[in-house]
Parts: sequence; structure tokens; C-alpha cells
Amino acid sequence: MNTAKSKHWLLHMCVCLLLLAGLPDSRAATAQAESAVQLSVTAGIGGDYKEAGMVPVQVTVSNGGADVEGNLVVAANGGNGDDFSVGYYQPVSVAKGATKQVTITVRGDEIGPHTYVALMQGDDIVAKTSIGGRRHSPDTLFVGVLAADPDTANFLGAMPQTAFPNPVRVVPMKAEQFPAAKVQLEMIDILVLNNFALDGLNGQQVQAIRDWTASGGMLVLAGGAHYNKTAGALADLSPVEVTGVTSLATLSSLAVEKNKPLVLEKPFTVSTANLKTGSVVYAEGGVPLMAVRSLGEGKVLYVAYDLAEEPVASWSGNGRFWAEALTKAFGAALQRTDSDPMNGIWGLNEAADRIPSLKLPDVKWMALFFGCYALLAGPVFFYLLRRKRKQGYMWVAVPVFAVITGAGIFSYGALQRGTGALVHQTGFVQLQGDGQARIRAITALFVPTSGDYELEVKGGGKVWPILYRYGDEASPQAWVSMQSDRTLVQFRDVEFWSMRKVGTEQVVTDAGSFVSDLVYADGALKGTVTNKTRYALRDVVIVSGGQVQKVPELAPGSSVQVNLPFNPAQTGSTVRPYRNNRVFLPSHVDAHNPYETSREGVMINDLEQGKGFQPASLMLVGWTRTPAVETDVKNRRFQADSLTLVTQPLSLKPSPDGYVVYPAGTIVPVKTGSSVKVEDQDDGYMMQAGDITLDFPIEPGEKRLKITNIYLYTWSNDNTRFDKQVYNWKTHSFDPFDKAFANNTMTGDKTPVYLSPDGTLRIRFSHGYNDYRHLGIPVISVEGKVMRP
Repeated sequence: MNTAKSKHWLLHMCVCLLLLAGLPDSRAATAQAESAVQLSVTAGIGGDYKEAGMVPVQVTVSNGGADVEGNLVVAANGGNGDDFSVGYYQPVSVAKGATKQVTITVRGDEIGPHTYVALMQGDDIVAKTSIGGRRHSPDTLFVGVLAADPDTANFLGAMPQTAFPNPVRVVPMKAEQFPAAKVQLEMIDILVLNNFALDGLNGQQVQAIRDWTASGGMLVLAGGAHYNKTAGALADLSPVEVTGVTSLATLSSLAVEKNKPLVLEKPFTVSTANLKTGSVVYAEGGVPLMAVRSLGEGKVLYVAYDLAEEPVASWSGNGRFWAEALTKAFGAALQRTDSDPMNGIWGLNEAADRIPSLKLPDVKWMALFFGCYALLAGPVFFYLLRRKRKQGYMWVAVPVFAVITGAGIFSYGALQRGTGALVHQTGFVQLQGDGQARIRAITALFVPTSGDYELEVKGGGKVWPILYRYGDEASPQAWVSMQSDRTLVQFRDVEFWSMRKVGTEQVVTDAGSFVSDLVYADGALKGTVTNKTRYALRDVVIVSGGQVQKVPELAPGSSVQVNLPFNPAQTGSTVRPYRNNRVFLPSHVDAHNPYETSREGVMINDLEQGKGFQPASLMLVGWTRTPAVETDVKNRRFQADSLTLVTQPLSLKPSPDGYVVYPAGTIVPVKTGSSVKVEDQDDGYMMQAGDITLDFPIEPGEKRLKITNIYLYTWSNDNTRFDKQVYNWKTHSFDPFDKAFANNTMTGDKTPVYLSPDGTLRIRFSHGYNDYRHLGIPVISVEGKVMRP
């Protein structure tokens, strides 16, 4: 009997094994798919990408097998093997025998030697390849070129280091590979369009150029006789209106070195134009050769000739000339080196942790509550039960009372905080005054229960998860999918009662502005400021030099009267970081210890670093509960709270008698040379013994301005006294500082000597100490009078 049962069991087991052997092995299927699917990757532009900003990663998927569907993932911030902390992904479906190209946008500083691209189905990798490419440092000037001749702008790579110390990478671009979104152009510093048919780009690509320029890009429009086809739909961005073409016999205005003259053997073709806005940088015989204008946070440079035309293209002095031209046209924007998007917003990050609904009760109330609890659970219960001669019930009454009390505390907390997720956002909105604003925010997601959560950040721009690893814990993972109008961030396997955070940076063009109608009269600023934004502000501060006017509320559409003492000679010191920041604190915040007690305190700490906003001696600062960016938690109930700091520099109009002031902070200096290595800091420069030369572009928009006084304010974190010399444009040599300035003031009669024809003031700073010393960014303010025609 037992033998028969054993045979019967053995027969069943053999049948099962045979059936299993006939089933397809999922691992074998994955291996087959992997051999059938091929991935090829191009990071950045032709394999070149910059560590700063966002990098487009173009992935080509070739499918030689069955239809495949999954997520195409760039696995960033990983170590060896398949481990990674951030996966930037796009869903993809590729039919049998088809090829598909997908672009995924990734932070440049998260691409490393172990970064790879994979096609994944669930957690299984179908195909995988390394990202490759050539990575460039954040201080590299990255130049993209759209031109008929791909070698058009190679002369920019030959700029001498004595004139332009940063490394330069020039990369030719093709229309079919040109990004269709602004964020994918972010790693490019300068975009050169020369003798290129702009109609070869589609509408999205052209719009990407517009948006990129307005948010800080530097655009060069050139082409000479071919200018109109090059500018095309972007002609309205140009500082000039092109009227035709002409020929020039000489280009003497381009010569910057006597031993490298530019000789023309025949007339040179250039486009003719009338200046619409901005200023002329170089001209020849009344014909503008270069003109520049500001556009939002960016700039547009018009060049009247074809950059590839001889003899200028191969002229030995071309590199040196363009080093000077770029400095004049683009100024301090050439020196942007940020690679970490968290720079300047660590205060926002800390403030986002301080969720008001999770704040512990006041210690006094906690002490009173537990004191009452101890009194009831001890003496009161004992007294009552003793009177009833039921002291033995204490063993039951006290634990039951403790359970009831604990449940009550928990219920009260749940009622106050809710049972869903909490979304808490802190942000900066930096209004430019022309409708455009730069927005930076940190969004904290607090979850009461474990699981997977997906946060949607609405709008374009840059979004990144903020992940922390403690000790030997495994790296938390986030999955990011960036779309043109939103970004989805997935956090998987989130622990209960924990927090995840996301950073955001956007540039919007429809934020509105605070319209100021202010003039300087009788030693004071007078006029009105009107709120033409969507932000309902509270605890508003209008700062003029060292004077402050506080406004409790400023609703959209409302106005406030301004009347503040104002002295242009004293406004420079107020722009220095670490000064005056506590005037921005709301009235309810403890001004003696704001950093430990409030969100507002740590947020204004970013202002102290000189990074959270562009300081100005005349500005408006206010607080609002309106979120800086809109967010949503997909398929989850949640409560939202936010705190946003809104800033905008205010402008002055000429007074009735023509008097006008350009306040401190309006004019940004440009580093044009140094005798030693200089480290750029957020608030200035660190340098060893030697000198550094700064140019101050004092070019008022009103050309009929007669300058009365120029005020200079210098400072140093380590109190170093720098020697100063001022360049004499008549003698082409430096004069002692005291010859040009008296009590840090240059009077109008000296400007013909110390201002160049294009309005540049050049000052050389030096020290002789053996160690590194700090030079804070010097501050200039200008006052004068508009001369009537």
C-alpha cells in the first residue's frame, strides 16, 4: 500500500516538473529582450555637457524583437552595479522592428561615471548602456552654434586666458537635434545664430530660444547680408531694426591690439540698422557693428557681419577682440558658475521642515497639562476612592485614565493635523519689475502612513528631489518625469511618519509687478507703489537706503503712499550682505532670535548670503500665503500650507526738474582682469596678494543724462583695506584713487576723463598680504540730471 502511494506521488511530481519545464522562464525572456533591444545615448550636445544646469540626454531605442513597453530611465547618483538614488524617466513603447528617439532631461551634476540608461519593465532591466560623453566644469563657458558653417565660432575657443580666464567649449548644433524646451537649453551660456535659416526650426524650438533668453541666456544674432533669414521670427528680440546692407572700407573700431591690425583688402559687407533699444557696443562710421539689449534676465547681442566671413574670421586678433566684446556686452553674466541648485536656498530647505501643524505645543501648556494629569491620576483619584473605601480600584482607574488621556491627545492631534498627507512649501518670488519673475521653492511632503507617493509640480522649469542618507541606510529612491508643463516625482516605499522634499526653480513671464511712481524731491522719496500681481502681501517693507516704511497689507490692485528720507550718498552701505535683514521680519516674529523660532528667520538668512535675491537700495519685500508654485499629491488626500517671500527692486523717475538717481545695486561690476588667481564668491572675490580689475558699466538708459556724482562703497568680510586705482581713458593708464574720488565720490567734472566713451568706469583693487583676502562686490550709485533736448 505504502509502495503504491509512493509511486503515485512520484508520478505526480514528475508531471509537475515536466509542465514547469515547458513554461517560459521570465529571466530568459528578459535576456532575449535585452539582446533584441539596443540603446544608443548622446548626452548634452554631441556628447558634450556641462556640470551646471540641466542636460538633455537623447536616447535612441532600436527594437529587433517583439513589441516592448516600459520606462526609459537615466539612473543618476549611483554607485557600482544597478543601484541609484534618482531615476529620470519617460514612458516608452516601441513596436517590433521600430526605432524611437526620446529626450530625458537630467541635472548635470548628477551625471557621473556610473550613470547609465536602461529600458525597464517594472524592476527588470531589459536593456542597459552607459551614458558616456564628455563632462565640463561649471565655470566653462558653453557656446552653442547654429550656423551654415559648423566652425563659425571657433575663434571663441581661442580667446586668450589673460583676457578671458574661464575655459570655453564651442559646440555646433543641428536643427533636428535642437531642444524643444527651455530647460534643455539651460547648460548653454551663449547661443550663436549666424547665417542660419531659422525657419528650419519648429515653433517649439523657436519658443525655447525665447524662453531661454528671457530666463538668463545670452543670444547672439549675426549674419551680415543673411541677417534677416537668421533672425527670422526672433527679429523682435534684437536691439536694432535692420534696414539693409552696406560695405565698409575699414573696421578700425574692432582693433584691440596694435600689433594685430585688421586689414581689409576689399570692402566688407555688413547689415545696416537703427537702434530700437539698448546700446551700441561698437560702430564704424555711424554704422552699428554690435548692439546689445537686456531681455528679462538675459541679453541679446546684434552683430552686423557674418562671423564666418574673411578676413575677420581668421584674423589673429579675433579672439582677443571677442573677449573684450563679450565682456562689454554680457558683463557679469559670463561668470555664472553655479552647479548646485540648492545654493542660496538652504534657508528655504530648513524652513520647509518647520511645518506649523506639526509644531509641538508650548512648553508652558505642556507643563500645565501634565501637571493636571498627575494631580488627577494621583492625589485626586486616591482621595475620591479613599472616601468610598475603594482604594483597590486605583489599579484599574489610573491605567484606564491614562489610556483615555492618550487617546484624547491622539484624537486632538489628528483633528488638528488631519489624517492625510501634509504639503508644506516655502518659496522666493523675485519679481523683475517687467512681469517676469524667478521662482524658487522647496516643497515638503509629510506622510502619516507608509506607501508610494507621487507629487506633481505644475509649470515648466527645473525640479529635483532632495534626498538624504543616514549612516548605513540604503539610499532612498525617487523617480522624476519632466514634461513641458509639469513634473512628476515618485517616492516609493516611503516610511510612515516621514518626510520627502522637492526643490523647484522656474522663470515665469506673467507674474505681474509692483508699479512704482516715485521721484526724489526735497530730500525724500515720494509717490505711490501699486500691487499689480496676484500676491496678497502682508508685513510689507519698502526700503530706501537705511530708511524703512512698513505696510501691514498690500492686496492685489491696491496702492500705498510712499514718503521716505533718501540720500544717494549713503545708500551703498545698505546693499552689503549681513546688513538690515531683520527689517524684513514680520511683527509677530521674535527679532532677538528669529533663526530658532520661525520659518521667516531662516528664510531671510538666504537674503543675508546675497544669493536669494539681487539686493538693491530701493526695494519692496513682503510675505504671502500664496504658494510660489502649484503642487498636487496624486490620488491622495492632503492639506497644504505655504509661506512665500516676494521681492522686487523699485525704480525712480526723474523729478520735475530732471533730477534722477540710479540707486546702489543697479550697476553690477564685471571682472575684466587679475594678476593672480581669483576665487569668485557669492558676495565678492577671494584673492592672494595681487590685483583685480573691475569694470562698472555706467550706461544710463537716458543718453542726455548729465552726471552730477558717482558714489562708490567698498567693503570686505575680513576688513582688508584694498588699494584702489582708477583708469584714465585719456592717458590710458591708472591714476591714484584720490585723484578721481574725494570721500568715495566722483564729481561730474571728472567723468570725461574717468568714464570711457561707452560709459565704463574701470577700477583696480589690490592688496599685499600673504594670505587670501576677501573683496566684497563694490557698490556704485549715480545721480544726475536729465538734460532737455
